[in-house]
Amino acid sequence: MKKIIDIKFSRGASWLLIIYLSVMVSGCTFRPTVISPEEARILQTREFNASPEEVARASVVVLQEMHYTLGNVDMGLGLITANRTSERSLAPISRELVNDSEISDELGTFCVVAGTVAIIGIILAIIFGDDEEDDDDNNRRSVRHHRPRVHHPGPVYVDSNDSGDESYHYSMTITLAETSQQHTKVHVTVQGEHFEGSSINASGPVQDQQFHIDFFNGLQAALNR
Repeated sequence: MKKIIDIKFSRGASWLLIIYLSVMVSGCTFRPTVISPEEARILQTREFNASPEEVARASVVVLQEMHYTLGNVDMGLGLITANRTSERSLAPISRELVNDSEISDELGTFCVVAGTVAIIGIILAIIFGDDEEDDDDNNRRSVRHHRPRVHHPGPVYVDSNDSGDESYHYSMTITLAETSQQHTKVHVTVQGEHFEGSSINASGPVQDQQFHIDFFNGLQAALNR
């Protein structure tokens, strides 16, 4: 009985170790897309040679082309909001951290803990691995002499869509400020949420460079029409 338990434990430990090492390696090599507040302001801000009213009209056009639903448009405050829900990711969602040292501390702690557990797992796999090999050899010898007829059932189909559907929700806020005559500064912030079914899997700011470049290029093209 003990050998049977050891065999099951060894096989389970081996698979868990493989999965864990894969997660550990990806976690230690992954760097979250986080930028400083100063870098974010540069990324999210652009100045255009047009009045706030012209920029506002062009912004509405771009948002509609990007399939966003307009929320609030307040020219007195120079504020435009819009939302969009999508079944696929439109831009990576970042997690805001205070500074770079916080990223390094969290990453270092994770790798230390992951490495310790991995070493323990390797030791356990080695200890129980030998017993498993011996028992497998004995089982193979026994099967050669006592091999029953096995009825093979038809194919079994498993529905892989057991979990809830994924969706992404994005909230965009555009602020307009007239810097001088016929010059308007545009600042864009985007918050993203990743849902798995009704549960939030991730949330945070969108600080993707290409996302903002595409928006500002579309805004400039709308102003030039």
